[in-house]
Amino acid sequence: MAKKVILAVAGAGKTYHICHEIDPTKKNLILAYTHENIHNIQKELCNAHGCVPELTTVMTFDAFVYHNLILPYEPSIANHFSAPRFTSRGICLTDPPPQRIKNENGEMVYNPLYRKKDKLTHYVTKKRQYYCATLSELALQVKEGRDSLIKRAAARLNMFYDYVLIDEFQDFREFDYELIIKLAKYLDDILLVGDYYQHSVSARNNSGKPFKTPKGDVSYADFVECVKNAGFEVDTTTLSKSRRCSADVCNYISSKLEIGITSTNDHEGQVIWADNIANDVLSNEQITKLVYSEATKYSFPALNWSYSKGDTVDCACVILTKDFEKLAEDKFSIKKISISTLNKLYVAMTRSRGDLYLIKSSTFKKLQDAYIKE
Repeated sequence: MAKKVILAVAGAGKTYHICHEIDPTKKNLILAYTHENIHNIQKELCNAHGCVPELTTVMTFDAFVYHNLILPYEPSIANHFSAPRFTSRGICLTDPPPQRIKNENGEMVYNPLYRKKDKLTHYVTKKRQYYCATLSELALQVKEGRDSLIKRAAARLNMFYDYVLIDEFQDFREFDYELIIKLAKYLDDILLVGDYYQHSVSARNNSGKPFKTPKGDVSYADFVECVKNAGFEVDTTTLSKSRRCSADVCNYISSKLEIGITSTNDHEGQVIWADNIANDVLSNEQITKLVYSEATKYSFPALNWSYSKGDTVDCACVILTKDFEKLAEDKFSIKKISISTLNKLYVAMTRSRGDLYLIKSSTFKKLQDAYIKE
């Protein structure tokens, strides 16, 4: 049984590696978290093989769980919850009722609509639709005799697929992550590819294991150890160099953010502090601006730090927050800055294949009114 995790850096070509390394004559299952990831995978497969290979299946993780771990085992699910007559009517994107809600006084109180995890109604609506948000949790709950649903599903997957590959592994948290780890125990061949330093960046799935515990954030070294303990071989070299970012940009990120990233030197680009030429940079439409939030309110082309994940631009300008006001100074330290904020800046600073301009928060504050849309 082959179980492997490749830890990559930004711009190293995670999707490229997966799509170009697969054997198109084998039965491959490629999973990713978002529909945008899926689109990028399909596009890259076409670049590599002329089309999506006939024996290769690409789908979102939610679709995978629903079609491979829920629907085929619905009778077992019904029996597990002592509801033998249960038949589902599809799936919904509505979130299930939370356990606690705010009352009129703003106090957190028990939600009478909440259903406990040992009840089928925790996972399905009154219309008998599965909550998408609890699919993995449901799959992990169900057992029939001594066999878990996971073990049975893995045996079935081994019959249908030679290889299972998961892109952007760092996007998976809590029950999704636990499901992947438990499935991997029984799968014949699985590869996970991701960037530890891009976790806690997406709009959702930013809390909980494997990157956060009740004791706090999980370090890179501890994460690697955790994955090894789960039975995976960890590869930290294959995708350790960025094909997107220049050596100067990589060295600056490594020095200031203490994130190990190097360059393949495929592109040239400098880190340029632009406070003295801020208006020129902000008014230059060829330079994509990256702001912490509310990118759409500005007249210049802009992206939010976190939303830029996966994008590549020719030239970028990162507008910093107060946390990084002293980034240019030798005494700058990341010690008091949250992991989530650091990761978002790392994402923003690794979007450019050319020059990277930086503007201080204090400088931008003096100029921003002129660039806000009317």
